[in-house]
Amino acid sequence: MKRNWLLNLIFLGFVVAMAATSCKEKNKDYVKVMHDPMLYSQVNHKLNYVVIYDIFSPPVGARVFAYANLAAYEVLAKDGKHLSSLEGRVKGLDNIPDPPANAKIDYPFASLIALVNVGNYLTFSGDTMKMLSDSIKLLAKNAGMPDDMYLNSINYGNQVADSVIAWTKTDNYAQTRGSSFAISNIEGHWTPTPPGYFSAVEPLWQTVRCMAMDSANMFPPPPPPAFSTDTASEFYKMAKDVMHTVNTLDSTKKWIANFWDCNSFKLHVEGHAMYATKAMTPGGHWMEIVGTISKNNNADFYKTASAYTGVSIAIYDGFICCWFTKYKFDVIRPETYINRYIDQSWMPYLQTPPFPEYNSAHSTISAAAATVLGQIYKNNTAFKDSSERDWGWPDRSFKSSDEAAVEVSYSRLYGGIHYRSSVTTAYAQGKKIGYLVMEKLTGEKSSPSNEKFPDKSTGDEKTTASKQ
Repeated sequence: MKRNWLLNLIFLGFVVAMAATSCKEKNKDYVKVMHDPMLYSQVNHKLNYVVIYDIFSPPVGARVFAYANLAAYEVLAKDGKHLSSLEGRVKGLDNIPDPPANAKIDYPFASLIALVNVGNYLTFSGDTMKMLSDSIKLLAKNAGMPDDMYLNSINYGNQVADSVIAWTKTDNYAQTRGSSFAISNIEGHWTPTPPGYFSAVEPLWQTVRCMAMDSANMFPPPPPPAFSTDTASEFYKMAKDVMHTVNTLDSTKKWIANFWDCNSFKLHVEGHAMYATKAMTPGGHWMEIVGTISKNNNADFYKTASAYTGVSIAIYDGFICCWFTKYKFDVIRPETYINRYIDQSWMPYLQTPPFPEYNSAHSTISAAAATVLGQIYKNNTAFKDSSERDWGWPDRSFKSSDEAAVEVSYSRLYGGIHYRSSVTTAYAQGKKIGYLVMEKLTGEKSSPSNEKFPDKSTGDEKTTASKQ
């Protein structure tokens, strides 16, 4: 990250400035201030940078976003006017308290209280999250919210947050802490990769409770090609395809690979010096995209919150589904295969993540997120993605969220960290998860389209994204 992350946490100043402005207004309008959908997006943006600072792995980061946004969603659903509760639709969710009878509650304000409280519980940066909570309360107070409504809203937001926090404690997450993965040393199976040779990340993540899916294996992909070192085998040809792709990258494909890298903890080795840099997780990147697309569609507070919740649940379940696949098949990474059997000096363009290869997690969660966004906004999801500016990468523009998801999949091939078949099967897996999440949100059977992943066997993929 080229700038200190604290310089990017501008939300506190944003809130204070809005609060100061509202104090000067003769006719205070707390509804206009507290029901601004940009406020909801800014809170998620702040939470995203806390996830970055705390160096959460992609699956754990996804858990933070999903529970925090679901808490906010459930507060809004209790308004009874715009959204339907996910109790009985999301696995195990059945303890959300009803608001007190006849209590005056500002539901958007209460939803932000719930979101921040749950986010605070699931992260390490308590001081930052408390500042965020205090700033939101100051904003409501200075915007002229009546005292009884102010207190009732805070109390109800706290109650819903407490119920969701209690629910988090039953998802088997705590039981997976400290787990380790036994390397098989069987030919064709995963082994740690340079430069850090880190242990496998979250080897029991597939045992964490799903939200929309019935089980971690609800959408099983086909098995990967059989491992082989025979030069005529499909597996060998897959590795050669990766090698050729990386060796012939042009400037645009390098840009794409870097733009979607989303390596939350990248290790750098320069001579005898070693240091690490932080970045957004894949889920965090899509949280930023949700805010952009929601703003482009002029979505109100409730629809914006629904989009964040649907996408975060899709990403959360996507990691569980993909992790089941990864640790079931335990496939060797291209870097390891190529170094052992083709060219010991070859290096991928991106740093290989520390877990088995098949299939691509970023492809899975991106397809899932894009599907939810496409359904909520009726495929009106053209956008310019500026979320990587803090890491020095120019904006990219897309005609649709799904076009972005396809590019994500190719980015993993360009980076040399996944085989081509791994991104195509993962994309298909993610689409199914996205449609399932929409069924949970709407209570209606979703109708998947016939769109297919544009698998270009030549490696000459076209990109419609443009440099800004």
